[in-house]
Amino acid sequence: MQLLDTRYKITETFEYNKEHGPFEDVADVNPQINELLGDMLGVEVDFFGFRTRMPLGVAAGPLYNTRYMHAAALDGFSVITWKTFRSVDRLAHRNDGSYLGHNIVYIDGSPISPDDLATPRVGSLTYEQDPVGLSITNSFGMPSSAPSAWMPTVQETEAWMRAHNKETITSVVGTPNKDGADGGIDDLADDYAHTATCAEEAGARIIELNFSCPNVSGKEGSIYKDENNAKTIATRVRDRLKPDTKLLIKVGYADAAYYEALLRSLADAIDGVVAINTIPMEVVDEAGKQALPGGRTSGICGKAILPMAVEAVGNLARAKRELGVPIKVVGCGGVMAPEDVMQHLDAGAEYVMCATAALFHPTLPLELAQYFKDNSVARPLTS
Repeated sequence: MQLLDTRYKITETFEYNKEHGPFEDVADVNPQINELLGDMLGVEVDFFGFRTRMPLGVAAGPLYNTRYMHAAALDGFSVITWKTFRSVDRLAHRNDGSYLGHNIVYIDGSPISPDDLATPRVGSLTYEQDPVGLSITNSFGMPSSAPSAWMPTVQETEAWMRAHNKETITSVVGTPNKDGADGGIDDLADDYAHTATCAEEAGARIIELNFSCPNVSGKEGSIYKDENNAKTIATRVRDRLKPDTKLLIKVGYADAAYYEALLRSLADAIDGVVAINTIPMEVVDEAGKQALPGGRTSGICGKAILPMAVEAVGNLARAKRELGVPIKVVGCGGVMAPEDVMQHLDAGAEYVMCATAALFHPTLPLELAQYFKDNSVARPLTS
């Protein structure tokens, strides 16, 4: 049984979904959400000047074109992130002409802990349970069109979102070895900065540097693990952006001590941290073979990573308090139900994002509004 393949068809390639999806007419549920919240309910947040009482957005990853961006806004998500852009054309894995296959599989949604990371999980193309418990793994490889193609769509979407009382984030990544030679961290930093300035020129006012992606083989996939390289890149980007442009970084799982060291190094360059970007694990098919293309591991998303994601948010919030820095903590990972959103907020997140739910459980914003009403949740903005 296919699960919600009206939004994404997992048996098809990334490029197929980008070209043709979503595969449904998405209804605008924002009037229903506003009616449920009334004048008082919700959790009020200020996301760099954008005020909302629905602190639920979409992280970088599942929104591949303007139609997907619009669909997320109509679903009721309030801050919506483009899938990561590069300075060059890059096809997704399994799109080299020799084999055109899937880039996502469903996996067992039981909770993952650090002790589980060495044990492979089994992926499948079918799922027959409640989407609230869904987990997936994907291996895209951070594909992208060239700036000449994506910049006009960013510009168009920024205007559309403003008109619909939504906020956007443009995620970018540097590309090493563009000309066949490895120029080191300086060249990678320059490419991050170039791509970020392209986004800014297209109208983006909030830019995210993707420092964590387990599904690429280059050094851009694990920048957050080296605080010196992260500082070099973030500082280079910050120096080239306008002062009012907000800069976020996307990171993976770490303990509080490492996050504190990372934030100490980057505090002067960034405005926020989004955590986490998946949990890398080996995923095999029923025959024991690697389930997806790319490297040996791929990024686990969805319900299974909720405990580690909430722990990471708590670690980041603790590091922020210890340092006393005004860096916004954005929680991400495992968010499939309203209670998951609350776990992130209670751990110290100032805003919450999801990725898997945006494709496979897009009714989550409406369910969150209903949860706020049923539980009389009314949290005012705090400084």
